[in-house]
Amino acid sequence: MARERNGERVLGPYYESERNRWRIVVVEDGGARNSRFYPTEEEARTVIDGVKRELKELDDTTVTKAIDDYETYLKTEKENRAKSYRETVRRLRAFFEPVREDLVTMIDAKRAVSLYEVFRGRMRKDGNPISVDYHRNALAESKTFLGWCVGKRWLGDNPLDGVEGKGKRRHGKPQLRVSEARKWIEHAVWRANQGEDGAVAAMVTLLMGLRASEIVTRVVRDVDDDGKLLWIPDSKTDAGRRTLQVPAVLQPLLQRLAADRIGNAPLFVAREGGHHDRDWVREWVRRICDQAGVVKVCAHGMRGLHSTLAVEHGVTGHVVAAALGHESVTTTFESYASPNAVASARQNRALSVLAGGKL
Repeated sequence: MARERNGERVLGPYYESERNRWRIVVVEDGGARNSRFYPTEEEARTVIDGVKRELKELDDTTVTKAIDDYETYLKTEKENRAKSYRETVRRLRAFFEPVREDLVTMIDAKRAVSLYEVFRGRMRKDGNPISVDYHRNALAESKTFLGWCVGKRWLGDNPLDGVEGKGKRRHGKPQLRVSEARKWIEHAVWRANQGEDGAVAAMVTLLMGLRASEIVTRVVRDVDDDGKLLWIPDSKTDAGRRTLQVPAVLQPLLQRLAADRIGNAPLFVAREGGHHDRDWVREWVRRICDQAGVVKVCAHGMRGLHSTLAVEHGVTGHVVAAALGHESVTTTFESYASPNAVASARQNRALSVLAGGKL
């Protein structure tokens, strides 16, 4: 078996008469030996049986079982959100599809490279290749998973450690121009005033820079101070937990959604009850683009436009990053605010200093 090839085994028990004790030897992967001592032969043999059962379990762990166990770990120990760990597990199953019934111990560096190359060649349902971001993110998640397998002693080292992601990541999403954004928001406000909750949710992406997932998980009590504040008490990062000022145009709309309902009730109620899915927000952003007659962009692009406009109007990168829930201003500048906006803001600050102002 794979473990025997790696050299892990247990030897003994050996009686040491001069000390009146029993010794067993656990041979680790690589040949290192660890002696353990017990007062009776019975205790020594009980430990030997336990070690052998553990080694057999390690030998018999398939990739599928390991991913199942990893899902449990993400859910119970890491306490990740359901959507987060389910998406991670979905990508892991796709990445390791060619070896799903193989033992984890059979994955070496050569097979790891092959797995990434096969995954990188996958096609989407529309017939186009998967994106660079998608396969590189899957590679990163797979590295983390195999690192966890190393910690479980199913592997001696991580066979994906030496595998580098290929292709250039795309930073940022297409954004509306200012005149297009004005047409978009005008139509969104009209739809919101007609009682369309989806239009309100879509407006939050642009006017407040929230993620779609953050919008659909808001509850009534998150709307505070007569609609002037919106709390984001839970997020995937510490920086994501924040309290934001609500623009005046959104305040009556959020108050309307929160009216006459109890604190932890969903702010945006789905027809079937409970929270909407984040795709609901994304669809509404695209729908309003179509109806307003502007270029179709995604919800993430609206979040980026919020950042771009804020930076262009002199808001410092750290303030924008905090509003967007980013831990680093680098994320804001690389993936959200357009390079021209960043350069323009820097130029304006420089000109202000030259004119006698302060940084």
